[in-house]
Amino acid sequence: MTKIFKSNNKIFYLTSTSSIQESGGFDVILSPQFYWVKKVELPVKRVSQALSLAESVYANSLPAGDFAFEASKSGEEFVIIAYDKEKISQVLKEKFIKNAKVSGIYFAQNEFSELDGCCGIDQNNSLINLNGLVLQVPRVCTESRKEITSYLENKKLSRNKISLGAFESSVVDAKEFYLLAAGVAILFASFVMDTINYKSEISSLEKQRVELVSKYDLPQTSIQLASIKKSLTKTFTTQKKIRDALFGVNSVKLKKGEFIESIKANSKETVIVIKVDSNNREQEIKRELSKTINVKSTNVENDNLTIRIGT
Repeated sequence: MTKIFKSNNKIFYLTSTSSIQESGGFDVILSPQFYWVKKVELPVKRVSQALSLAESVYANSLPAGDFAFEASKSGEEFVIIAYDKEKISQVLKEKFIKNAKVSGIYFAQNEFSELDGCCGIDQNNSLINLNGLVLQVPRVCTESRKEITSYLENKKLSRNKISLGAFESSVVDAKEFYLLAAGVAILFASFVMDTINYKSEISSLEKQRVELVSKYDLPQTSIQLASIKKSLTKTFTTQKKIRDALFGVNSVKLKKGEFIESIKANSKETVIVIKVDSNNREQEIKRELSKTINVKSTNVENDNLTIRIGT
């Protein structure tokens, strides 16, 4: 939907450690700390079809909560985001108080999808694009460092604003609702035409569904469904192990001057390189990591500790 009104709001990148804002208008970009994200292959072509499978993609892998889902296309794969609306609402109410107003809420995954290189957030954390997934990692950028503030100065936000449903009225600026209402009124005529063609569209969609099932041989039996479930479970297991590896590294207590130099991942393993203050740190870090993740091997050379983690 085209923006009818130009926003004067400040774009704010929100993390769990962000300071409390007491005044001003904001468009908020949520860090990856506030949602789950997966990149998967699905037996469909359209985003709307992928969204209908989102809950299955995250089956038995999310904590209790009021989760909503968002899907987008990335090459031949789909990026599926899961987020707890109530928890996000609570965080916003804690971080934006008094005269601070939130007008729009966005995901870092969408707003930094074209990120190339390392983007510094603070003294301890950075934003990176790992195989199409935007992640916040406990790493200090060592090459071509660019701060998050410089990215936000002239940032043009996407159209992918999220809704918190029943929780939205308590955190989103009331003025925004009036502006949206005006926009709806202007576009009402086109919506009337859509309503008139509703039955025709339903018929067309049903025809497309039948063609899709036939063209891609989609499942119509429980056996076929079980096969797809097995494939999705395998993909999820691999991505969960990659995520666990990142969380495991996050728990390692690095000494002053030590930092994560690079992170690479594929379906077989995750390779992390840490700059350490001496070669003696190899066993200490390996021992600490082995408590939570499967460390395949470690090697240290010129104070660069390479850790291979099985996925």
